[in-house]
Amino acid sequence: MSHSEIAPTAHYTAYAWHRLGFPHAEHFVTAKGRRLFWSFRAAGEWLAVVHPTVPSMLQYLELRHRCIEHALDQANPDRVVEIGAGLSRRGLTWAADRGVDYVEIDLPHMVEAKQKMIAERVPAAVRSRARDRLRHEAVDVTGPNFEAWLEKTLGGASRPLVVSEGVLGYFELAERERVARAVARALGGRGSFVCDLRSKEGGRSVAAAAKLLRSGIWLVTRGRGAREDFPSRAAIASYFEQAGFVRSAPIAAEQAAPHLAKLRTPARVWQANGLAAATP
Repeated sequence: MSHSEIAPTAHYTAYAWHRLGFPHAEHFVTAKGRRLFWSFRAAGEWLAVVHPTVPSMLQYLELRHRCIEHALDQANPDRVVEIGAGLSRRGLTWAADRGVDYVEIDLPHMVEAKQKMIAERVPAAVRSRARDRLRHEAVDVTGPNFEAWLEKTLGGASRPLVVSEGVLGYFELAERERVARAVARALGGRGSFVCDLRSKEGGRSVAAAAKLLRSGIWLVTRGRGAREDFPSRAAIASYFEQAGFVRSAPIAAEQAAPHLAKLRTPARVWQANGLAAATP
């Protein structure tokens, strides 16, 4: 499995987690991730200097990552499924250091690459602690079998949590709706769905942050870019409601990352809970 087959965003974010000092991130650093990180740092982050409240890409990624970690800390899950886990260090950390059952899902070639990196780079003692807790599976989250697979995988968990970081924004709106509906039904009113979503509202500073974010995504993905943003936070709340969740709200940055709370960004990490009496 060649590193060239790994998505550019996976390389980039893996290096970002390492730069931020997150546990076990060093095991997933690649030379390509380092090049992408410093290329964008040099070419695209002047906006963060011109607009003091606009986050740099590293700050944006840190805020997103810490908000998700905060949600997991508060939920104290006994099983986690991460959609599109890429080269994230989270699964290894929660399995090896927290003793939590953790299932990472992604495309087949990404699963193969992740398993190979863990086998070759992670110390034996860490692999031993994670062995019975961490699984990697190739699953198509937009396919017809995802809901049944997820329901089976979460079976027996009393505090399940499904997490998606940096993934849903690449899906068309209809695909995002199918994924959220499948997650709501599989959770069955237990646990939470935690994911990051972008909205257009927020004024000039948020528009500047959105421009920086989109330029970063465009550079890292070689022009693929992200899909349509939600028009407002109210539209995101409606998205969760239509999927079948009873409650949804963005994670408070003041609690998750106080040092980044004043930064303006079009993307927020949301947590959705509960199941409506009947989902369409």
